[in-house]
Amino acid sequence: MKIIIRNIEPLQNANIILNGLTVIAGENDTGKSTIGKVIFSIIKADNLAAVRLKTGECIAAQMAAQRKNLMNTMIGLVFDSQISSEGEVLVEDEEMPVYSIHFSQHQCSRFDCSQADSDRFLLDATFIQTPFVWDLVDFFDTVLRLKQSQELTQNMAPFSVKYPYIIWDVYAKISNTPIEKDFQTNELVKNIRQIIKGGFEQRDKRIVFQRQNESILLVNVATGIKYFGLLQRLAENQQLKQGHLLIVDEPENHLHPEWQLLLARLIVNLVSQHKVYVLVNSHSPYMIEALKVYSDMTIKEQTHFYFNQLTNKGIEVDEVSHDLSPVFEKLSLPFHKLEKTALEINSLK
Repeated sequence: MKIIIRNIEPLQNANIILNGLTVIAGENDTGKSTIGKVIFSIIKADNLAAVRLKTGECIAAQMAAQRKNLMNTMIGLVFDSQISSEGEVLVEDEEMPVYSIHFSQHQCSRFDCSQADSDRFLLDATFIQTPFVWDLVDFFDTVLRLKQSQELTQNMAPFSVKYPYIIWDVYAKISNTPIEKDFQTNELVKNIRQIIKGGFEQRDKRIVFQRQNESILLVNVATGIKYFGLLQRLAENQQLKQGHLLIVDEPENHLHPEWQLLLARLIVNLVSQHKVYVLVNSHSPYMIEALKVYSDMTIKEQTHFYFNQLTNKGIEVDEVSHDLSPVFEKLSLPFHKLEKTALEINSLK
């Protein structure tokens, strides 16, 4: 699948291939997360429209309007109603059009879909932005109870709380345990449990980190463990399976370099063994190099690397799958600056 992005702030032009594993490297504020948010929003809008059609809330003739309206809802939730004054996103599969979405004055003005509802390329998307979703579980539980109370009590005052939708989506997926487990992910879950030496489990109506016979409250769990815990719960709850997209935003922010390598191996395994599509945004040389090494072993033809960098023409997005040296040169500059400073200090002694 090819995603063409034009004039979506802050990106002027980007062509991205999503065919298994896609890695977008670059410094801060170069539009890495924007690409993931755009794809996430499109998939959510289309899938929510499909659900409304299936449940009879709309008819086939209304689908274009449904997609457009739902895309505008996603723009408000994900982009805080600021996406593009005049832009478009085109999605193609084997050079055949899938989506054509146009934006004007930060609103979706048109959302065309050329595929049948039964042939949707991506069934769902999950965007992992931060492991601190675990710290918001009690808050989201309260929000959910208030929402349910409002639905049951018609004379109740309107309830409205602004919360980050991307994090809410992850919360819903890690807290709602399906009746039937996905046994195809047993090895994946077992691997994660071995890494963190425990697991996230439901105990007395709340989730805790269980290590042997000890139940540890979420507030007392290390951030790196929480990150792997998200993947554990997503896998157990059937959210990491064929046809799903996992977007991982700068995971290195919370992981030691050694655990970055372990996560990279897990990500490649998700693509190769479970047929999950994965998009990773990163500015960590450890993470990028690990994804390159492990993907070359099993999914080289399904892996694409991109480099976002700010130039005098704006942000440019270049494919660097065959040569990552520009990425490492750019990302290693801070180390060279420190090295130079250290030499200067030593020369004064």
